[in-house]
Amino acid sequence: MPCDSAMVTNVYTVRPDMNVADALEYLQTHNIRSAPVVDEENRMVGLFCLSVLLKNLLPVSVTMEEGLQKLNFLIGAGPGIAKRLRKVKFQTVADVMRTDAVVLHVSTPIWEVLRLVVKYGSPLPVVDEKDNKLLGIISEQSCLDDLHNILKEVEEEERLEQQTQTS
Repeated sequence: MPCDSAMVTNVYTVRPDMNVADALEYLQTHNIRSAPVVDEENRMVGLFCLSVLLKNLLPVSVTMEEGLQKLNFLIGAGPGIAKRLRKVKFQTVADVMRTDAVVLHVSTPIWEVLRLVVKYGSPLPVVDEKDNKLLGIISEQSCLDDLHNILKEVEEEERLEQQTQTS
């Protein structure tokens, strides 16, 4: 079963040339944690998300594969990290967006969508396979809603089947 029934098509997006401060305000206004980054032709070029932005605020020694594991020796580091945010706010979304985001296609089976949502988190963008235009997103909630609807259909089929067998 393809994933289009779980897709949310009313998607909040940001542009790559938008500055980070405006993009953060946009996310906050719409109470979301991430937004697909699309160009003028609605082609997806990346994903702007709070987790990636926060990672950009940490020192490189912390974010490296074998980097520092604990920062409890950095007492009072908050102001330094906040100053990094001040600098990042003037960069463009293109400077801090994820360009390696996992994307889905309308034909992606719902079981594969669930696996990817569990592995990578949500939301996951759905793009057209031919031109990479953004079609929508799939979130954890939209997956659960879709599964709930499928379950209703299955239960109705089972009920009708039982009625047929008892008649």
